[in-house]
Amino acid sequence: MRIGFDARPLVGPRTGVGAWLEGLLGALVASTDWSFVGFLPRRTEIEVPAPVRQRLRLSSPPLPLPGTVWLHTLAAAQIKGSCVDVFLGTLAILPRRLAVPGVAVVHDLTPRAHARHHTVANRFCFNAYLEESVLAADSVVCISHATRARLGEVLPVQARAAAVIPPGVDPFFFLPVVTPRQATRGRFSGGAPFLVQLGTLEPRKGVVTLLEAHGRLLQRHSTCPDLVLAGGRGWGGNWLEKALARHPAPGRVHLPGYVTREEARALLAHAEVVVVASEEEGFGLPLAEAMACGAVCVASDSPALREVAGGAARHFPRGNAEALAATLEDVLHSPARAELSAHARQQARCWLWEAIAPAWRSLLIGVGLAGRHASGGGCLHRSSPAANSTARRVGSPPR
Repeated sequence: MRIGFDARPLVGPRTGVGAWLEGLLGALVASTDWSFVGFLPRRTEIEVPAPVRQRLRLSSPPLPLPGTVWLHTLAAAQIKGSCVDVFLGTLAILPRRLAVPGVAVVHDLTPRAHARHHTVANRFCFNAYLEESVLAADSVVCISHATRARLGEVLPVQARAAAVIPPGVDPFFFLPVVTPRQATRGRFSGGAPFLVQLGTLEPRKGVVTLLEAHGRLLQRHSTCPDLVLAGGRGWGGNWLEKALARHPAPGRVHLPGYVTREEARALLAHAEVVVVASEEEGFGLPLAEAMACGAVCVASDSPALREVAGGAARHFPRGNAEALAATLEDVLHSPARAELSAHARQQARCWLWEAIAPAWRSLLIGVGLAGRHASGGGCLHRSSPAANSTARRVGSPPR
């Protein structure tokens, strides 16, 4: 089979959907002989592991276009000419006039449920085309039962038919950490013990609540751990600066920016507590990765985070800084920390890609076979190449 997909999540640093997509491609490459075509609105280089690179080609139009404009104008012709069996809408939205079977992957509905926490452009690109894409899709995949429940508030019939296939955790996060604890502290928290939240710094991630909770904890216990907020800056103006200005000791809050996968694992493994304070998540991959590292975890009561934790984390009411401070205080002094760590690591094994990939293989084979049957077998629309598009192997020099 040849699988096409919207490759925009692979552009730039791996966060969220990008980490999921790279993991999915790796799992499919490891367990099938399929090839892959990534479609982009402009020519750009992407970095993927070598096994994926060997089976991946990129297709882009000769002139760069804004992503949404490209998706609903030239993308369908590129896909048609590349002779793929199935197209994966990795950002939930499918191209208009798609001539091959399409799978819409819905990660979350926060651009609709928490519209004020997204940019105007993001809200428009998602909200304007969500229903159209889900209705047109041959199959819909939600990454959690929580996301499927959210989708059910918009399109109940389609949500009931949607498959739930969660993201996988890279086995890398189960491996022993090479970096010593003290070296990690020296690198990220000035040598002090620390709490950590990992993820893009944007309003819906609950960073303001976490900062307020840490400030309260610090006022009660001056020896409490420092706070590391590891992740690149998202959007939203100067909300973070305002929140830091209200913190009683901003010097004990550390902002290292985007961290590598190796640094992320060291932070998660060596933190006193890993916090995921998000107001809403579609899944919560950083929580699953922290659990794989054996971290003691505290998360909000977002339904998806409860689903991922499976009882292996402590939860607090979303947006409640006092409740978060009390939960952190309790966990930091709990005699059951070793049990929490062991439970977390065991629960995380549910999210290994080797356990999740079979569901994706089965779904894509089913969608692809249905498409071939509908077209009478063979490649759909093989005779019509994508006009003026370019295709190349990942890592090959531009022509």
